[in-house]
Amino acid sequence: MNYEELVETRDVRKSNKVKMPFGYFHKRQIDGKYSNFVEFLDELSDNILFAECLKKDCEIVAQISDRHQLHFTPNAEEGSDGIYAVAVEQGNYLTIGQLLNEVPSVVAQKGFLENTIKDLFELTIKLNEKEIQHVCFAPSNIFVRKSDYDVRLLLHGSPFHRLGAYDTLYEGVEEYIAPEVLRGETPTDRSDVYGLGKFIEYLNASSGMPFYLKSIVSKATAEDPEARYATVAEFRKALSQRKATYKSTVTSLSAIAIALILVGLFFTLTPDTEMVEFVKPVDEPISEELLDDGFDPATELGAAADSATIAEAIKDYQMKDSDKIDSKKIREFEAKGEAIFRKQFSKEAERVLSGVYNNRTMNSGQKSFENASSRAMEELVEKQIELGEHSALPSEKSQRIATEIIEQITERKKTEMNKNGE
Repeated sequence: MNYEELVETRDVRKSNKVKMPFGYFHKRQIDGKYSNFVEFLDELSDNILFAECLKKDCEIVAQISDRHQLHFTPNAEEGSDGIYAVAVEQGNYLTIGQLLNEVPSVVAQKGFLENTIKDLFELTIKLNEKEIQHVCFAPSNIFVRKSDYDVRLLLHGSPFHRLGAYDTLYEGVEEYIAPEVLRGETPTDRSDVYGLGKFIEYLNASSGMPFYLKSIVSKATAEDPEARYATVAEFRKALSQRKATYKSTVTSLSAIAIALILVGLFFTLTPDTEMVEFVKPVDEPISEELLDDGFDPATELGAAADSATIAEAIKDYQMKDSDKIDSKKIREFEAKGEAIFRKQFSKEAERVLSGVYNNRTMNSGQKSFENASSRAMEELVEKQIELGEHSALPSEKSQRIATEIIEQITERKKTEMNKNGE
């Protein structure tokens, strides 16, 4: 017995069968070697229509040349039209659910989350191009190779749509299935967008969903299919762009974070003084001349105009005939969007930084202040991205304005604290 067979023998003894949609995944010893099988539930293996759907899925999978796709061969009982199991290609595999149950720390392993999601997106896009939807991205329906945690998919959901036995197929994993599929509607690419969004939520359940991903995943998992991204490719693009924006913002504000820590170190090394929290909003540095040329948001956009309204107005206006677009009107919209961003971000920055510059934090030691500063910068980055998008500002511009506002508030607080300490 070689090492791989020894490992597989140990794994078989540890857990012989694993529940997944459709049935149970397990290893069986044949001619001294362990092979992978999915043994179907009795109510499915005796169903002729299920067998037809399975054969269709097998034909589709056979045409997919991708290392993330597991191939299989149907096994039928002699003298029966049903299919009781499929033999899966050789390898030592386990489900994501098993992996996280046995090694929960794997989510913190460098590249694990990113690579798993990237590989799932790539394969799902290929499947969708062939008009196939995986449908169920439950942890029990996604596999990884045990040696390196490389992701794998096996049986796909859309070929079984004709069966209609959703209560049997997806029992226990309904939360990962798009609502319209559970209602009996034909799966679409938007159904896979939903499933992938739910799987991303699952992966981030232990550590918490990063703020910059929340709105993207929220859209992907909307109850109404039309409110989601139209395709998995569109979903992937939105995630990629948001991540790039977040990284850029973090870089641009990192110097301010360091400055905050240094300021905190200075004050923690000086004699205790009575610190005063200031909540006066920062003066808005936007030039009034941009807004005094007759543009009235209450008239143009309605009395309840806010950053989201401004952003939508710009989008709608730009979609009109380009020959008729008034550049002055666009500048008016953008100026108002910038003014609202400055006002909203200033309010948030004042609130967040007041949690750093106060008696308790400033007098609790260097380490405590560093942690508070780090958390403050992370929250401000998230707010800058969120408010910048709502105001339709380019990321570079919202970063510049955010940096300017943070520096203004920080300098003001430093000055006030110095005066208070005199």
